[in-house]
Amino acid sequence: MSSFTNGLAFKQAIFEATKTIMQADEATADVYVCPGTPGTYKPADIISFGRLSVAQAPANLGTRRSREETLTVEVTLSCFIGGDDSGELPSQVRAFELLGLIERHVRVTDTTLGGVVRHCFLTNVETDGATPEEYTAQGRAVDVVATFTAQNRVTE
Repeated sequence: MSSFTNGLAFKQAIFEATKTIMQADEATADVYVCPGTPGTYKPADIISFGRLSVAQAPANLGTRRSREETLTVEVTLSCFIGGDDSGELPSQVRAFELLGLIERHVRVTDTTLGGVVRHCFLTNVETDGATPEEYTAQGRAVDVVATFTAQNRVTE
């Protein structure tokens, strides 16, 4: 990994943790977890890791000139339920259930993501809360975009 930031290591660590979480339970074993934009494979539940942001500020002016960095990664949870409008709320519930598994992991189970960061928290959640009109003929789907924020000290 790069010595000037832990940004990519953070994204990889939260991606790998999410994959492990989803594979650990039969109820989530079919969730497709991908490190970027999903390809043509379209299962009912997809978790994709997108935009990574790194912001650094001087931590001290010693000889190592360490930096304090704030890292964010956007995670999109897409959940689909076939059928009519009765699937609208269940697709939203499913997305939030999956998000809750990731949130609990970084807040309680592995707060440093294997030592990659000092701490990590869910800091933002956004959703339109409705299926885009062009998809309603097939069923109901929701996208929930969550932002996870981590802090790290760069000393190299």
